[in-house]
Amino acid sequence: MATNDESVRGYRFGERRRSGMFGTIPPSLAGVGAVALGAAWCAIAGYVPMPIAGAVMLVCGWLWFGKLHDRPAHEILPALATWWWRRLRSRNRWYRPVALIVDGEQPTALPPVLSGIDLFEFDVDWLSPGENVPIGVVRDRQAGSLTAVLKVCGDGQFALVDSATQSMRIDEWGSAIGGFARENSPVARVTFHDWTSPVPIRDTVAQLESRWSDEAEHPAREGYLQLLRDTSATVVDHEVLVEVTVELSRLSKPKGESVLAAGLRTVAEQSRLFAHRLNGAGLRVESVLSGSDLVTAMRVRSDPSVVEQLATLKRSLAAATGVSAPTFGPMHVDDQLGHVAVDGAVHRSWWFASWPRREVPGSWLDSLMFESGCTRSLTTVFEPVPPSKSDSDVDRERTQREANMETRRRKGFIVRRADHKAIGEVESRENELSAGFVEVRYTGLLTLTATTVDQLETQGADLEQAAANVGVELQPLWGRQGDGWVSSLPLGRNLARRFGEH
Repeated sequence: MATNDESVRGYRFGERRRSGMFGTIPPSLAGVGAVALGAAWCAIAGYVPMPIAGAVMLVCGWLWFGKLHDRPAHEILPALATWWWRRLRSRNRWYRPVALIVDGEQPTALPPVLSGIDLFEFDVDWLSPGENVPIGVVRDRQAGSLTAVLKVCGDGQFALVDSATQSMRIDEWGSAIGGFARENSPVARVTFHDWTSPVPIRDTVAQLESRWSDEAEHPAREGYLQLLRDTSATVVDHEVLVEVTVELSRLSKPKGESVLAAGLRTVAEQSRLFAHRLNGAGLRVESVLSGSDLVTAMRVRSDPSVVEQLATLKRSLAAATGVSAPTFGPMHVDDQLGHVAVDGAVHRSWWFASWPRREVPGSWLDSLMFESGCTRSLTTVFEPVPPSKSDSDVDRERTQREANMETRRRKGFIVRRADHKAIGEVESRENELSAGFVEVRYTGLLTLTATTVDQLETQGADLEQAAANVGVELQPLWGRQGDGWVSSLPLGRNLARRFGEH
């Protein structure tokens, strides 16, 4: 995942850039520098001819300073190389095998980007008093994590209140997430999926007109139908799902209990505590998704055209026998360089390469979130940071920046205003930590869904413009569109934890 130099100052919880393992130099850039220095040393020592070493150093220089698709070459080249390698081996297209004869239980076939995903159900008694209710839990064997998904909604009043009330509500939401930023917390991240999709209601208007055709005309009824006709093109379905992801490596389990059992119990308990905090912050947790709900949400976000099929499935014989969910996983995935086709839909994903550099109001994302006429998923990933780690990061960053400034003064270089600003930001960060605020690393991802590539291009340009208007720079995930699509699904799987620094 990406970290950024800027913090969204309208929020009291934010993340400044966290340095990589090589100080402020990303690991990919450090690797390029190491190769260049190694080539130079081999040439001087006589192990490699000078022309070959010179060619290697030229390539390294291009990787260091060059750009591909408006991004540093050393960042994007590994993803592009991996994608081209898969394409040469014909691994970027996947079709679900259909068995004509099944003897015994047939395992679910999944594309490579979804491999290692398991789905469990765990009974809890806190959703409905006196009754055990099953909740769905997704296990990611590759990441060693378990994820539960909450369905959350607001009261619809956020856009109507004044800016001070909006800031107060955002502080309350931040405090709900900040409850995970404690020592030895099992929760690795909290992910918000804000999904919207146009909903055609013309059929509903036609049904109402047919039902009222034999009744006497009434001005109020006609006005209501005309209102539906006028707004039918802009009505959207809106849903917010929140993931709570627990890492199994962080658990402390009782003796004799399996890791999986301890993880299921822990993720259910953490979901309960988080639901209470969200309810106390003015949000309403409608439910925790069951296994069937998770499968349905995954299929609808992968291909919105299956909504009508799902409605038919619920009335089918399969529903009567208890099999009401569609088959988990798509039928076809075609991972291209700039988009991924999943069944009857095409997706393109972007990551938030930069955030607003100035203070913003609480409603600064409205124009991007409510961009009408397209199906999109806005994913925000939060990683709570333990207080001890925040303190050590602040000390290390302040020491490093002050040493850099002192070195520039001693060698006669000008100390830039940006250096003073960086010191001021570190001091502000230290003051916030001393005041009791916690740190949360965050990143933003945006996934657009369309029916054709041409529609994807047109709507994608509109989304990029809407993002630019609010101070956000969107960068397409070139060569990683399959990962971007999976990150938009409520499955607890996201991009690499330090995307943009690898």
